[in-house]
Amino acid sequence: MRDGVVGGRLTDWISLGVLTASVPRDVVDEAVAVAGRQARRAGGKLPPHVMVYFAMAMALFADD
Repeated sequence: MRDGVVGGRLTDWISLGVLTASVPRDVVDEAVAVAGRQARRAGGKLPPHVMVYFAMAMALFADD
């Protein structure tokens, strides 16, 4: 039960914190470096590590 609501979709109960706890930031940063990518924060774009976590979340919940 969350905020008085019972049920709902699994994705409503899981936050990005689960991914960050499972895959440490230093591992993500190392993978980004190996891929040869760097942060280029022009135009309000998100940093590479955030996009990696986002891509993992999208892959994990592709059916939702």
